[in-house]
Amino acid sequence: MFLTLSVNQCIRNMAKRRDLKKDISYIAGELFTEVLVIKMLFPGIEHDKCDELMTRVIDIQENYLSRVNGLDAKQNKARVKEYYKKLRTDLQAEIDALVAEIEVLSKSAPEA
Repeated sequence: MFLTLSVNQCIRNMAKRRDLKKDISYIAGELFTEVLVIKMLFPGIEHDKCDELMTRVIDIQENYLSRVNGLDAKQNKARVKEYYKKLRTDLQAEIDALVAEIEVLSKSAPEA
């Protein structure tokens, strides 16, 4: 039941912003689904914590989708490459933190 996502595994080479947006949406969808499944399958789990994590996933998705559009590709190519590299590392850090919280939440579920 534990989710392990890596931006490097999920995000394809940055050929198009459209593909990057799809990948971000996919990752957010997987994280949201994981929290929802935990919330539904484990009755003793803290529903407030699950709701907080689901809200955070949605906020992260909105933030990164807006950041993808934040830089015009017609600008300096080195600057654009650096911008998207930083975006990927930031996204990976957010995903790692969320996955760690989801694992803690699922481990805290009472045994059936």
